[in-house]
Amino acid sequence: MHSPSELSRRQKRFGRIIKERRDELGLTQLQIGDLGGPSAPTIRKIEDGDAAISTHTLNKLDAPLRWLPGSAARTYAGGTPTADEPGQVARHTGESVVAGPDSIRFEIADLTGLLATAGRLNDAVERGKATDPQLVAAIEELNRVVSKLSARYATTMLERNGGPGRALHPLVEMAFAHLLEVPAEVSDATELQERRYRRWLAGRSEDVDAATEAQFRARWLAANLATTASRNGGH
Repeated sequence: MHSPSELSRRQKRFGRIIKERRDELGLTQLQIGDLGGPSAPTIRKIEDGDAAISTHTLNKLDAPLRWLPGSAARTYAGGTPTADEPGQVARHTGESVVAGPDSIRFEIADLTGLLATAGRLNDAVERGKATDPQLVAAIEELNRVVSKLSARYATTMLERNGGPGRALHPLVEMAFAHLLEVPAEVSDATELQERRYRRWLAGRSEDVDAATEAQFRARWLAANLATTASRNGGH
């Protein structure tokens, strides 16, 4: 059994390695969660060396950090991780590394189903029928995931229906009104940029400078080119 001081040193070392790898890959704490890893608050605690980390959490770190399976657990135990380089083959006899997709498509019905489920769970919390702290925390985490998916759907809808030279249909603007409000300052720069991009797509570009305008326009054009190719049967 590790002494408290030894455990603290191990956690600090592990947190430093995680942060260095995340910085190396150019990922935010929020993006780690988006790629299937632990949530941003959990990553923050890990990097600060304040988290008691479960095996489940360790296993979830490998994929977003592009490490071979088991690397995070080995590193937490005092070892070193192994990067999952493109085209890298298994190094040990019998070892199998399965590469999964970076993203998948999902049906809108799946999103609306998640929204409905989250709504029922939140109602249960508000009525005092769900008071267990772990359950409430799990519902809050579900809300964050659903909010991310909803925001991504809104961005795609606005890319297809808004942008320079397009008058956004009132129904579209009404549907995503809560995602088009003036963005409050948030700690995550990526999230703030996404909020500004959605406002730009809706013709609300008063807070966008020339450099950001050019970046948003290039992103919007790329999204529309991809949509056109898809409709025409391109890949």
